[in-house]
Amino acid sequence: MARLVFYHHPQAENFSLKYSSASVAETLSQREQSDESTKLIGYPFDTPVYVLYEGDSEIESAREVDFDQEWLSDRIRDLPRAGQVVAFRLVELLEAAVDVRDEDEFRLYKEFEPQKIQQALDHVSWGAPLPIVAGEVMSNLILRHSLPNANHRTGIAMLQFCIESVDPDFEMPRTHVDDDTWREWVNPYIVDSKRLITVRRNNLRFKQLEDLDVDLVERKDGIQIRLAEFELDMHWREALSEYAGQHESHCTDFAQAVLERAGRDDLLDRQGPTKQEFIA
Repeated sequence: MARLVFYHHPQAENFSLKYSSASVAETLSQREQSDESTKLIGYPFDTPVYVLYEGDSEIESAREVDFDQEWLSDRIRDLPRAGQVVAFRLVELLEAAVDVRDEDEFRLYKEFEPQKIQQALDHVSWGAPLPIVAGEVMSNLILRHSLPNANHRTGIAMLQFCIESVDPDFEMPRTHVDDDTWREWVNPYIVDSKRLITVRRNNLRFKQLEDLDVDLVERKDGIQIRLAEFELDMHWREALSEYAGQHESHCTDFAQAVLERAGRDDLLDRQGPTKQEFIA
């Protein structure tokens, strides 16, 4: 039977895996050194594994944040115009996601980090073929994780804006069955994206689990990561670069799938927008 460890604490998903060991004493020592709130789980395998989770004690609900123009302007005033335009669009999309759900149930897992939006835009191959530009816009916004939630939803919306900046008549195929459920053709892309970005940030922690004979890591939403399918034994900086590249390719494939499903093969070889055309 596969040995499975949870990436997010099963009773507190704002706590994520930080350290693992076969020694409870070593794990408790790590806990004492942590400056964050922690939780500990002992997994009763034949050879037990102890996992330390770190996180915030409180998760904000969307009701506790007022996404008004003054709030946003204070946070983006130092960004170049392109970053400001995209920040406004992203926050509007986040607000829309909140509006269709119960605000008390829509959780904000981190602070809004608008500077990461500009970083994402700086790493797009503007003017390359459209699937590459659209895929890189989506990928880089997801990788930078600037919003406190809904980064995949908003990333796909920005991919759509990117395509529409080249062809305003483009009709985006539906990506959702309902607000909580991706369509069958979209779901594999979302699931694999979440696997890649989780491995990217945690290769050394996952290597530690692999050395403890753990087979699977399960993150929230029931997404399982089979450790043997990923190269984990590399410097964390190398992992950031390696898996960012894989994620960009994955999102470029998604952009191509979107165009093909929309019946717009004519756009596959079209030149993508410049940054100025994208924000216009």
